[in-house]
Amino acid sequence: MRQPEVRELENTEFEAWDALIANSAQGTVFHTSDWLVENALLLDQTLILLGCYDGEELIGGCPLYLSRPYRLLQVASSKAVSTPYGGVVISEIGSARQRTKEMHTYRIIAAILEHIDRQGLDYVNIVNAPGLEDIRAFTQQGWSPIVYYTYVLPMQNDLLKTASKDVRQNIRKAERQGISSARIFDPEIFWNLLARTFAKQGKDPPITEKHLTGMLELIRAKGIGEMRVATMPSGEIAAAEVTLWDAKMAHSLFAAAAPERLSTGAATLVCYETVNSLKERNHRALNLMAGNIPHLSAFISGFNPRLIPYYGAESPGLRYRILKRLRDGVNPNHAR
Repeated sequence: MRQPEVRELENTEFEAWDALIANSAQGTVFHTSDWLVENALLLDQTLILLGCYDGEELIGGCPLYLSRPYRLLQVASSKAVSTPYGGVVISEIGSARQRTKEMHTYRIIAAILEHIDRQGLDYVNIVNAPGLEDIRAFTQQGWSPIVYYTYVLPMQNDLLKTASKDVRQNIRKAERQGISSARIFDPEIFWNLLARTFAKQGKDPPITEKHLTGMLELIRAKGIGEMRVATMPSGEIAAAEVTLWDAKMAHSLFAAAAPERLSTGAATLVCYETVNSLKERNHRALNLMAGNIPHLSAFISGFNPRLIPYYGAESPGLRYRILKRLRDGVNPNHAR
């Protein structure tokens, strides 16, 4: 069996990349070339789209965002703002036996990791999509594994029957107050809610207004998602949620609520009506995210979704380890 070739893809190969994504169990909207290119541009980071070839056939790959924190380190990550995961994608090989599938997966991942290792990066963090269930190739090459969690809600559920009592009560509370929701695509509305939410916490939003607006405009232009807004009877904006989708499932990307309207149930109502809207358009499942943030997990788990693990791995170089030890020594609050 010949050794796969791993190299950076050219723009002219993006069509082949997107075809791989569409047919791979690991492929998501976050892997598509449009999403990757726009996100890297707005982050002012360099996108490296690694393709793994068997002869002329593209059989796998991995996108990476390159950055230089403190202008000292070369860091690569498959995760970025507005991209919760990415990581390795593997071509499908049909009804092959389990051993053949495992060898196929290992062969592709090992080739990609060997290529990354030759680049001399100071730190690499790959967070894979939930579709990649086997990361033994990472651990066998010395990478440190990390387990993450997300919540996936099957669309066949009737939330008024399966959700928790708190969720059902909040939906009814919002309806009694005359709160309603509608599909409104307005980046300014969402930014205002997000900025107010984090200002109350004394924090900056995790995304800039320019970045948020750019990604929302991409979603609208490509027809890959929607924004739903909940309003009070007075017309005041109470909550909003941004959802995008691919052929496999929908993904809850951003959500925010007016701090003074948190007790109204508006955030619960907008999530409930987003689910109903997706169900009407035959989406099979909604990835609600939030499995790694305790206070959000407490809210999302009330919708009775399935808790799904997904896997990452990191490879810190010597310079990164030294600088991390120095930083953690100066500020112990940064230590893991």
